[in-house]
Amino acid sequence: MLQTFDAVCLAGSLKRAAEHSNLTQSAVSMQIKRLEEVLGQRLLERSNQGLRITPAGEKLRAHTRNLLRLETAAVGDMHETRLAGEIRIGVPTDYAPSLLSVALPYLNANFPGVIVSVECDLSRRLREKIARDQLDLAIITLEPALDEGDILWREALVWAQPARFCGADQPLPIGLLDVDCPLRDMTLSAAKRQQGAFRVAFRSTSLASIQAAVTDGFCASLLPASTLNFEQPAGVRLDGSYGELVIGLLRSDAVRPQIAPLAHFLKSTLSLMAPAERVRVTDLQFAVHRSGERRVILANEAK
Repeated sequence: MLQTFDAVCLAGSLKRAAEHSNLTQSAVSMQIKRLEEVLGQRLLERSNQGLRITPAGEKLRAHTRNLLRLETAAVGDMHETRLAGEIRIGVPTDYAPSLLSVALPYLNANFPGVIVSVECDLSRRLREKIARDQLDLAIITLEPALDEGDILWREALVWAQPARFCGADQPLPIGLLDVDCPLRDMTLSAAKRQQGAFRVAFRSTSLASIQAAVTDGFCASLLPASTLNFEQPAGVRLDGSYGELVIGLLRSDAVRPQIAPLAHFLKSTLSLMAPAERVRVTDLQFAVHRSGERRVILANEAK
């Protein structure tokens, strides 16, 4: 029950925790209910906005992490060889906060003999460093023609365009990432699908800066739905027919005993941190299916 509770806290969703634990959602719900009955306290508050961990739940989660860490240590002591040594992990800057705030604390707690080094860079550069054995693991945006990595999650994309530019006679101003990455290429392809000409009005190496330029009405661009907090900014029209980014985990071909178990650990942990499973935007509904399943987009035209 404690492992299930910890998975729910990390995922922020009963459904996602159920998929991660290979349980049904009802089974997860029953385990949480049973745990609350045993302790006589409410651990999770459920609402339309999702799950919130109560103060009692936070207290139990701290104890749970300690117990799970002791379990891992006990199992490690029983093995003839313990995982130790350096593990080099590459991650794009946009995903570094998730890795640092959640995955790495868990990794350090469960594999105390492993020394973690993190390098932030562009996905395409990280792929090259994996090939040259300069990294052991890398979280990147996968490109089907190049990669065979493990899929962590899929990120729905939307074309976000300020309404004041719709039907305008002037070239459409767009925001473009000024780095060599798949999203930049996809943004240019999406811009070519718009009616009329376009011009690059805003360049930045920061996705957050481009998102701000779009929501402030300065330009249009292709954005991950999660950057908009799954809400429709005022005065911005959204179109969800532009595919998705696939975020995955690459590993080095070098033979090191710590790579495989740590890759499995990161995959199971990071897959719980994917963007919200179901998001509603005005005139758009996204249903996101993970673990390699196809994402379904239902676009409802305004009537």
